[in-house]
Amino acid sequence: MKGNNGSGNNPSRDGWRTPKALFDLLNSQYNFSFDCCASPENAKCASYSTDFEQVVFIDGKAWMNPPFSKAKAMFYHFFKVVKQGVAIYRCDNFETDRWQDVILPFCDWVFIQRGRVEYEGQDAPGARFPSALIGIGVEPPKGIDGYILTATNTASSGLIEGTGTLPAVVTKLEGSAPA
Repeated sequence: MKGNNGSGNNPSRDGWRTPKALFDLLNSQYNFSFDCCASPENAKCASYSTDFEQVVFIDGKAWMNPPFSKAKAMFYHFFKVVKQGVAIYRCDNFETDRWQDVILPFCDWVFIQRGRVEYEGQDAPGARFPSALIGIGVEPPKGIDGYILTATNTASSGLIEGTGTLPAVVTKLEGSAPA
């Protein structure tokens, strides 16, 4: 029996926004030029998409905080069209197909921040789950306390539908020791 079936990926959380302080810190390192999953009210970059699955090319570094209810499709498309970028996503359930089939095989690193991200637009303070930053084509974040998992990107030739899954291999674990 599964303890968590991924039911946290529901439309009621689709409006949760990346905290401004976290985005500003990341943007100071990466200088994002495109927000993949935004609305006019919550866009973090001057260039953004309200229909990301229709985007065929991104020039520059992309940021993505996908709607929870569409995360698998958004990540699938992210790894098809983004060459350099960072995304944020819940990391309480690594056994889901989102992580196993789409994120881990195609990312360069996963950064797990200490503590929980307090998304803007939540009804109550603090998420019930931890969040991870996921990167492709860029260095891991600096100036945030947490742990970096780097992977041998076994799918570097690109994401092709129907080819099955490819394993990501953890090659390094970095982080600060507990005080």
